[in-house]
Formats: sequence, structure tokens, C-alpha cells
Amino acid sequence: MRLVLPTLAIGLLAACSPEPEAAPGIAEQGGIAIECALNGSDEFVRQCRLSEEIPGANAEFVVRHPDGGFRRLALSESPAGFDVGDGAGEASSERQGDWVVLTIENDRYRWKEPVGE
Repeated sequence: MRLVLPTLAIGLLAACSPEPEAAPGIAEQGGIAIECALNGSDEFVRQCRLSEEIPGANAEFVVRHPDGGFRRLALSESPAGFDVGDGAGEASSERQGDWVVLTIENDRYRWKEPVGE
């Protein structure tokens, strides 16, 4: 299963829906725009980005916040395919309809579930 996860994660990145429009600057910064609800917010806004920092079997990913904050992620067998990679807080994830939601402390991130997964 470990060898399948990098492929799954890359597919997940490619499958993120382009709707709604990303916050200005996200595309220029690299990675894939994802929706996030930061600091306990109830509203998801497409203003965060998910990027692969270290490719390969031991891939590492980073979710970057618009204020410069970030979360390091490691591949896992969770519904989101990720877990906290830097030991800061615990992650939980679930599928909500077509969405995958990853929660770390009071921050939530979501993206469309890849088709056929």
C-alpha cells in the first residue's frame, strides 16, 4: 500500500477542482489551490495551496496559508491520504460527499475526492 500512496497523492493533487476561483497569487506560488477554513472559521475559502516538497516514496507535502503559515504533511492511509508531518497537533480526515476534509487543530482543508478512488 505504501507504494500506491505517492501515486494516489499526486493524482489527488491533479484532481482538485478548479472551481471556485483561487485567491490571487496562489497559482503563481506553485502547488495546487485548495479550500481552507483557518483558525476555527466555518467558511471554506480557496486561499491555501498544497505542494509536494520532496517527491518519491518518502514524499513530503506542505499546505501553505495566505498569511505565511504552513502545515507539513506526510503520506498516510487516512481518508485524506495525509497526516501531520512535523508533529504539530494531530490530524483527522473524512470524506464528506465529493469532498475530502483534513482537520489539524483548528484548521480545516478540503478538496474534491479524485474520481474513481
